[in-house]
Amino acid sequence: MDAPVPSFKGLSPGLKKRLIFSAAFIALALLAIFAAPNWFFFLVIEGFGLAAFSEFLSLAEKKGIPVNRAAGLFLAAILCLSAYFRAESLALVLAVLVLSVLNFARPSRDHALVSTAVTLFGMVYVVWFFSHFIHIRLLPHGSFWIFYTLLLAKGGDAGAYFVGKKFGRTKLIEHISPNKSVEGAFGQFAVTVLLSLVSKIYLPQAGFSSLFLMGAVVGILAQLGDLAESVLKRDAGVKDSGQVPGLGGILDVLDSLLLTIPSIYYAIVYLKI
Repeated sequence: MDAPVPSFKGLSPGLKKRLIFSAAFIALALLAIFAAPNWFFFLVIEGFGLAAFSEFLSLAEKKGIPVNRAAGLFLAAILCLSAYFRAESLALVLAVLVLSVLNFARPSRDHALVSTAVTLFGMVYVVWFFSHFIHIRLLPHGSFWIFYTLLLAKGGDAGAYFVGKKFGRTKLIEHISPNKSVEGAFGQFAVTVLLSLVSKIYLPQAGFSSLFLMGAVVGILAQLGDLAESVLKRDAGVKDSGQVPGLGGILDVLDSLLLTIPSIYYAIVYLKI
């Protein structure tokens, strides 16, 4: 008997788009992590980081903040590249210097403080945090740790979505994200911890206690990152950060990773896993 052919029948159009584009992102991620050379992986990180940062700048502009877009993107590209050479401190000093000097050309001093602060914050929060994937890639078993980070963050997202859709009754923080529920949050946490423990299969050098601790931390930080981006979008008066069908924007895709990636990196380094 022939095997049944998978069908999208019965799924909502929004969920269909979400699944299709998620599958494309997963395929690209697996290629970059396990099959591609380092330079291709770095280009992928650079591309996603700059795209997410551009969306962050667009949120600021919708809020009426005149950001330094061209200079900000150029400096963000340098910051991301500097992760490979472990020269982020130098890149951040350069960013502060350049953005400060650019303020001299303003016809007035209006918005100089907030424009510089917002541009620098976006560079640190989006680009620098995300570029820690480069640090992880260069560690022993780095490819598997990157897979682990993505699995936990995105697997947890899926757990929150399906548990919340099925059992969600109690609003989590309605004024920030009205669709998120307490039940979904617990579902995300439980799925993240479970996936972390199961990861012992491909990370045999990691102890169960370390995996449990890291899973718990990711289970919390991934949700905080998601909520933090929701605050920014709500302040800017938009639903999505970009126009990726079914997923919102690149920043929406990365939001649960931005706090998670540096945490995983420093846990690996300081726990000596």
